Amino acid sequence: MEELIKICFIGIAALIIISIIRVYKPEFVIEVTLCAGLVMLFFIIDSLKDGFSFMAEIYDELSYGKEYFPIILKVLAIAYITEFASAICQDGGEKSIAGKVELAGKVAIFFAAIPVFVSLLTLLDSLI
Repeated sequence: MEELIKICFIGIAALIIISIIRVYKPEFVIEVTLCAGLVMLFFIIDSLKDGFSFMAEIYDELSYGKEYFPIILKVLAIAYITEFASAICQDGGEKSIAGKVELAGKVAIFFAAIPVFVSLLTLLDSLI
């Protein structure tokens, strides 16, 4: 909860700084946005440590489906990284680049999920 509050305060502080900078030096807005985003990303990654240790405990207790667990984590990571990069592109006023980043993320998720589709098709084939 502390990390979330820190991230919210960083976001609000960045918003205030950007509002002030936009009046005097609008060309520096994207740099401030990137810096604030990177600082927030640092806190987000730092807060993920507890989540990953919890996921490791769950993974150790699994008896079936362990091969799908890394795929799910990979898909989640791709989705979050893509969303973050797309938001930065949109903040910079580049909606078309943001769209391409999102498309690349969707393609990467598709390729990461192929082993799950193959396994599902194999299971269906064995049932028929």
